Amino acid sequence: MKIKLIKSVKKDLPVIAKVYRTEMSKPPYNENWSFKKALDKVKSMNESFELFTIFYNKNIVGLIALNPKTFGPGTTIFIEEFAIKKEFQNKGVGTTLLKNSFKEYKKKGRKSFVTIINNYPKIQNFYRKLGFKNSKRYLLIEKKLK
Repeated sequence: MKIKLIKSVKKDLPVIAKVYRTEMSKPPYNENWSFKKALDKVKSMNESFELFTIFYNKNIVGLIALNPKTFGPGTTIFIEEFAIKKEFQNKGVGTTLLKNSFKEYKKKGRKSFVTIINNYPKIQNFYRKLGFKNSKRYLLIEKKLK
């Protein structure tokens, strides 16, 4: 299995937008994305964050958007978005690329990774097996607008 994480380039954006749209439209997310909206979102991520294209045996299978500017003065990486094609999930792709990301950012002096996840056991289990725990510093809260 050859997994590579490469800084996204303009020609990859339509392909990763399609992956993003497809995967975010499925449970547990059930988000309604048009291709244009997904492409606009991916372009925005490419401009604002460190957007990487995930390759598996030379095929584009996903994306991860990392934000080193959200928390603390340069110590924390925030995982903004992370999506992998369904047929490549549960094959070690996500685990491998996150573990490699942890090593690379540790070399750059980063101390932690944080993200917001859907309240869905499968997603929680994925992150927990990688060592993520509930934050003692941050809590996501929500107010519904009526």
